[in-house]
Amino acid sequence: MSIIVGQAARGENFWDRTNELEDIWNAIESGSHILISAPRRVGKTSIMYKVQDEPKANYIPIYIDTESADSENDFWQKLFHALMEEDFINKFESLAKIFWTKLKSIKFKKISSSGVEFADGEILDYKEAFKRLIKDLDNDIKIIIMIDEFAQTIENIIKYEDTKNALSLLKTHRELRQDVKISSKITFMYAGSIGLESVVSKMNATKYINDLNNIKISPLELNEAKEFTKKLCLSNHINISNDDIVYMLDQIEWLIPFYIQLITQEVKRLFRIEKEITKESIDKAIQNSLDYRSYFENWHSKLREAFDNNSYLFAKEILNIISETLTMKSSEIINIATKFKIDEDVAKEVIHSLVYDGYINNSTFAHKTQLFLSVST
Repeated sequence: MSIIVGQAARGENFWDRTNELEDIWNAIESGSHILISAPRRVGKTSIMYKVQDEPKANYIPIYIDTESADSENDFWQKLFHALMEEDFINKFESLAKIFWTKLKSIKFKKISSSGVEFADGEILDYKEAFKRLIKDLDNDIKIIIMIDEFAQTIENIIKYEDTKNALSLLKTHRELRQDVKISSKITFMYAGSIGLESVVSKMNATKYINDLNNIKISPLELNEAKEFTKKLCLSNHINISNDDIVYMLDQIEWLIPFYIQLITQEVKRLFRIEKEITKESIDKAIQNSLDYRSYFENWHSKLREAFDNNSYLFAKEILNIISETLTMKSSEIINIATKFKIDEDVAKEVIHSLVYDGYINNSTFAHKTQLFLSVST
């Protein structure tokens, strides 16, 4: 098992998330459409790749990252082309000859930046072309369309087009999920590094995703994290005691694979130099890892992108305070919101985003913020 930092883990480098994968496949087989819910860096993309790399019989998963889509049409164009890519079509050929033959028989006269002209002369934009493509396919096999960074796509469309177009995309997806013929052929799975729930809540559009089966991806349990760390160290020839593994995990606290691998990477470097691992060297490894700003800059930039200036300053002050005190009274949160001229509803939205996206993960504080979100003070 290699140490993977910053990239999705695949193959032998993937630490099997048995319960989460079972939940996902149970939802797929029951006909549900899925929202994978977890803060950033917990491993959502790696799990989606696992579904793609090891599908069950009669399912063909396709992974699409739509983070770069800046318009509604751009999004549908990416989905359409993903279905027409050679690698994807080859999966049809190898897994279901009849299904592949049907896909191959669909004739296209012209494909341009604005849409698709079919052989029968019908000209459709990419949204409608995608619908027709799916409806023209037989039901021998079900396609799982896994859309990563969907929430970021919605925010991009708001920024570069307008809220109306973003709402249109959300509405269309719900219509597709509610269409019996399409749902018999496709399962949609959504994930991303910012919370879709937070994004649609700010748009008052929660009703467009309330049909999704929400599957939460949690940090590793302590025993699982111990086994993961032990295997990681063994594979990388790091001689470390069980007590030191426990100490390292205790210092990390939030047991997500990214943090464990990041610290283990630095532990490996120190072991190569010092030839032994001690609690002091683990402390040093953690401090050294914190100096690699590139691993954490994404967290800061996402805050700037997600909030306007006052909300950003409010969020930053909240995070600075709780990083020192670990707790805050709801009255203190309101006072800081007032300082930055933010009303209570906006403050609640910001706090919700911070909890959901993993900026706030201390269980005691998270519990208190949930109370703050649910009651007025």
